[in-house]
Amino acid sequence: SPTEVEECVKECGIAFMFAPVNHPAMKYVAPIRGSLQIRTVFNILGPMTNAAQASRTVIGVFHPHLQPLMAQALQKVGRVDHAVIIHGVGLDEISPLGPATIVEIINTAAAGVIPKVYKQQTIILDPLKDFNIPRCDLIDLKGGNPQQNKQEFIDVLLPGQHTNAKRDSIILNAGLGLYVYGLTPTIAEGVKLARTTLQSGKAQQKLQQWITVSQNIRNNNNK
Repeated sequence: SPTEVEECVKECGIAFMFAPVNHPAMKYVAPIRGSLQIRTVFNILGPMTNAAQASRTVIGVFHPHLQPLMAQALQKVGRVDHAVIIHGVGLDEISPLGPATIVEIINTAAAGVIPKVYKQQTIILDPLKDFNIPRCDLIDLKGGNPQQNKQEFIDVLLPGQHTNAKRDSIILNAGLGLYVYGLTPTIAEGVKLARTTLQSGKAQQKLQQWITVSQNIRNNNNK
């Protein structure tokens, strides 16, 4: 619920928001989307109608022609201060499969100034050339059943120098998030910070904290 999400963010700094529960409009749209069984405008609107009203966001799109359209829409709404819209090779995120196109918008106006003034740029990120991350095949990123996915997620966060395509994908996308949030001055520094955070075990510790906090919140609210 929205209250539980708020509690989780306050306690551990991270939470998952299920759209039908946390966004009133999506609650009524979800059954219609399911019955249509085709792509609709709601596939695009979902990330743009973030119930958290985030001012910094990383959004993935399934087709490159959507990137400038979404960037324009975000600027017209005027809520975000920094956003990147990603389209990768066959995915709506950056991965070791190949280069990804990034459309970035940044509010250059002083804090609190309305309307916001945006700078927009398009960049190409190549994990191999830019970050020395080796190429992979799509099969290397494929998941399995829920139990397998759970174990793979736990394994990929284990501390140490080991790596694979899934871990590299997490590092790339987390690096973008760290940059957009403002924790690093460049995407390259964000990727570096994401890698060291994984290797140190801090990411694994955060996952365990998130699990514990979310379970405690749910158990307390069910009493």
